[in-house]
Amino acid sequence: MSFKNSILKSVRHAAIFATVMMTSVAAFAHAHLESATPGINATVSGQPQAITLNFSADVMLMNVKLINAQGQAIPLTYQISNELKKSFQIPVSTLTTGKYTVQWSAMGKDGHNMNSDYSFSIQ
Repeated sequence: MSFKNSILKSVRHAAIFATVMMTSVAAFAHAHLESATPGINATVSGQPQAITLNFSADVMLMNVKLINAQGQAIPLTYQISNELKKSFQIPVSTLTTGKYTVQWSAMGKDGHNMNSDYSFSIQ
């Protein structure tokens, strides 16, 4: 292998390494749900007044649904806003005992869409 080919090979490896590192950093930069109230997989004894979603960075909350154990959607009064923030509080109506699933979708400042869900139970 010639000296020129060796240098080109080294440059190519460095470019691949830099691309992988930048992609990894970008993946970790996306916002995620840090905590919620009621807590993720929590069992609470009383009626929650609201669902609070706390994100790791400012996001626009695009949608949030509350689903009971029978798969029925519980009406929420959340309306989409263009406001970017880390914490959202969504009032809830009276809930009975049982398991509930919170489904949410959000968009980060970078336009990255994310969605997930979590469950909690009321005794």
